[in-house]
Amino acid sequence: MLRELHGVMKGFGANQGLLVSWGGYTSAVIGEARRLFFDIRLWDADDLVDALMENYERLPEDMRTQLPLKRIWMLVPTEE
Repeated sequence: MLRELHGVMKGFGANQGLLVSWGGYTSAVIGEARRLFFDIRLWDADDLVDALMENYERLPEDMRTQLPLKRIWMLVPTEE
């Protein structure tokens, strides 16, 4: 997938790409991505969820309607 994305990027003249995998990446893909670091970034599920949570309030209303998230507050026990 990484090489395919890189090829499509070249075909369309894109400078940057983002490859998202919910299940993570093999060590071979990670190694290849290091070579393409300035062209392509890899995100896994945690990266995607973190970005969504960080930017949720900035999303358009219709997108937030399709991704209804509820924020909850809870107490976290502290160590004594």
